[in-house]
Amino acid sequence: MRHLILLPILAGGLALTLVTAAPVRTLAFDLPATTVTFELVAAENKTDSNTKAKDPLRIEARMNQFSLPVSLPPGRYLVSSTAFKSTDSFTLPDTAGGRFLLLILPKNDGGCTIFPIPDDITKIGPGDRFLLNATKEQIAVRFGTQRSIIKPGYSEYLRAPRPAPADQRIEVEMARRNGSEWIPFNSTYWPLDPRARSFVLVHPDPVTDAPRVRNLSEVP
Repeated sequence: MRHLILLPILAGGLALTLVTAAPVRTLAFDLPATTVTFELVAAENKTDSNTKAKDPLRIEARMNQFSLPVSLPPGRYLVSSTAFKSTDSFTLPDTAGGRFLLLILPKNDGGCTIFPIPDDITKIGPGDRFLLNATKEQIAVRFGTQRSIIKPGYSEYLRAPRPAPADQRIEVEMARRNGSEWIPFNSTYWPLDPRARSFVLVHPDPVTDAPRVRNLSEVP
């Protein structure tokens, strides 16, 4: 199990340096419109009244789709969008050769939170899932015969079974921790596509706060 590099707003920022920018895409499931535009300003570009600030970078998030990649140097970014009452800031780590997804999570107060998560195609192979627990509770997951307990804010690689099941389906069960009790909230079968990898997000429903499971696949 590994911890996400996505924890929200950090008080400090990483200073922008002359390093290779990282390819960054957005990933959003629940948006107020099919396409939402965000403006990004590097925190270091916030200047006093005597200095002209640089123009913000605009990126688009597409509902239930990956966006086109943009290149961003590491550092802390301030984010705004007219589609939300309030937005967030995020810090892009200085990781050589890294690729990132900006995970956008709407909140029930009309705002949203943005997290950068690793988008490592060398670790998420065809048929595999990268599961992120964005809830405030521990969750237990059974993916075929693989069993994991994932803390809030952590992630897990779910590996496609070898050999593949004859019916090309993988049984999946999930439960959330409520005190000393495990409460099931998801029981299903996921299709096994030997060509595609998937990002799985478990997050609180913005209205009911119950855990929801969202899945988006792509061919690497």
